[in-house]
Amino acid sequence: GRLVETGIPVVTPPGGLACHLDAMKFLPHVPQSQYPAGSLSAALYISSGIRSMERGTVSMDRDREGKEVLADVELTRIAVPRRVYTVSHIEYAVDRISWLYKHRDLVKGLKFVYEPPVLRFFDGRLEPIDDWGKGLSEAFKREIGDC
Repeated sequence: GRLVETGIPVVTPPGGLACHLDAMKFLPHVPQSQYPAGSLSAALYISSGIRSMERGTVSMDRDREGKEVLADVELTRIAVPRRVYTVSHIEYAVDRISWLYKHRDLVKGLKFVYEPPVLRFFDGRLEPIDDWGKGLSEAFKREIGDC
């Protein structure tokens, strides 16, 4: 509810165990070939320490010819297990996601630096294009402080 109220693109209705951010709407400037759901997951961790999971093109294996297979959706999944998080945890997450949404232009894409032939989402390694994580981290420290 709170994310929808603030205009953040989430999948509705929400699931019972998770909130899914629509990464293509959250980061419309990041081409799907540069893994917006993975970028959003990384940016969320940098700006909040919240771990999330990419569900998009990174999770797809390449086709037999080695070409990229674009996913139908690019989602960033934030799990919300029952009886584990307090209201203050949820408020913190909403605050950090809102801050990130206001600074989404600082987030760019990712590229693989190591990609196994199968299950690349599990063992592959990505790095940010143009070292955008540094700029995002600096903006966070300027505005929020060094937590």
